[in-house]
Amino acid sequence: MLLRRVIEHLRTQNWTAVALDFCIVVIGVFIGIQLGNWNAARADRVRAHAYLERIAGEMDADIANYRDKLKFWDEVYDYGVKGLAYADAGDTSGLSPWRLVVAYFQSSQVAEFYPANSTYEELKSAGELRLIANTELREALTQYYRAAINPIITERPPYRMHVRGVIPLDVQSYIWNHCYLTDADYQRFVDCKSPISEIEARTIADAIAHDRPLMNELRYWASTMVIVMKFGTASLERAEEMRRTIGEELGERRRT
Repeated sequence: MLLRRVIEHLRTQNWTAVALDFCIVVIGVFIGIQLGNWNAARADRVRAHAYLERIAGEMDADIANYRDKLKFWDEVYDYGVKGLAYADAGDTSGLSPWRLVVAYFQSSQVAEFYPANSTYEELKSAGELRLIANTELREALTQYYRAAINPIITERPPYRMHVRGVIPLDVQSYIWNHCYLTDADYQRFVDCKSPISEIEARTIADAIAHDRPLMNELRYWASTMVIVMKFGTASLERAEEMRRTIGEELGERRRT
């Protein structure tokens, strides 16, 4: 009807009406475009909210994982310190020969950390990081995930292989089955009774303690644990700060 009316106004040379019709068309097109933009922006906000909720869940997993790993790394370090004290000064740290054997074995453990980053990688690969409107948060996430993949927390030391070449296999199997627990999410050390005599345990502990190259490898690994714990603590603090920021972002969106 609008087109028919415009043609009629042109035929009658009613320029005022033509101008008015033109304005109506322009305004209609503008409103249509704006509505489309508003709908697209709203859809982006909904998607961003969903992505942030997923990142928040993954960040919660990272925080719990870091806390668990820090405890485990500290225990590995403590086992290493006690093993070195016996090797360097004959100080048993109050441990029985069996517990010294366990200390030498457990100080070879590793606890690798990989961030839960599937949502971030999905956003990055799709070129949609822009959906995270908070530029400071977006940059912080980029730096966090980039720094989280660090060789120092995935290293497997020579000591790990070499000490396991000294401890008898049946003793190692016993430690795995009775002195250590693990699943996909955590690792735990468990207090366990000795399956061998005190003389046998002392013989094994002394063989390890008197192997100077092996003790140098243990010293390196214990020192590495110090750096790993510093890195883990800093990463945990960064994750907790970002989690608070994400919570604020989600809270603001819930109120709008």
